[in-house]
Amino acid sequence: MNESVFVKKTMDFSKKFCCRFIKKIYAFDELASTNLTAKELALHGSEEGTIVIAQTQRQGRGRFDRTWQSPKGGVYLSIILRPRTPIEKTSLLPFVAALAVTKAVLSYGIPARIKWPNDVLVHGKKIAGILLESETSGITVPYVVVGIGINLNTPLSKLDVDIRKRSTSLRKEHGASIKYYEFLDTLFQHFDRCYQLFSAGNFEQIIDEWKQHSDTLGKTIRVQTTKDMVQGTAIAIDQSGFLLIKTKEGNLIRVVSGDCIDFDDL
Repeated sequence: MNESVFVKKTMDFSKKFCCRFIKKIYAFDELASTNLTAKELALHGSEEGTIVIAQTQRQGRGRFDRTWQSPKGGVYLSIILRPRTPIEKTSLLPFVAALAVTKAVLSYGIPARIKWPNDVLVHGKKIAGILLESETSGITVPYVVVGIGINLNTPLSKLDVDIRKRSTSLRKEHGASIKYYEFLDTLFQHFDRCYQLFSAGNFEQIIDEWKQHSDTLGKTIRVQTTKDMVQGTAIAIDQSGFLLIKTKEGNLIRVVSGDCIDFDDL
């Protein structure tokens, strides 16, 4: 693994942060994808709390194999988890990550909301995306990699026009540049707290907090699933974090995975 470190001493990098969750940080100028590197580390035994950070990515990815454009100025990182909770509860880990990012953005006075399951929006525009990848072995999950991309000081002009129209950044919303390491410290502390709730089995609290920041519940939406398009009102989240939609015919549909592509303009 070729490490092009953008700080002089990778081993000392974690000392910048006041978070016990962090075990080791690998920091790079550029990577193909932080998730790919983190998955490789996880497969070779890296412990929970190992984090991979890059200033830019050549092949950043979002959900449904979309490209996550990663110009310098953004936050691009992946966190290795080794959850010891029941396998069926790992579906709540996207909520854990989304809550951590949302709370970090809110700490700057920026009104962040969560689009189910884990896109973070400000004034309806995307400011952060999250991609979780895992490996299962029987009834256990040996590891989960949580990939997070945040438009921090991202120059929106560097994004493709169609993406730019639907995106924003902390710098734009805050009106000034955000200190990179200060933001990371805030993010890691919120992630630590949210993950501690998860590890302790406080699943209802995670769901309740997610609901408080939801930009989806109560809205008329259209969701593209792997099989078809579902349209109706998002009425609830179940205990697995799955979305319950009531159609105009009165049917209740449980959506396990999908992409909310429209809101209130159907």
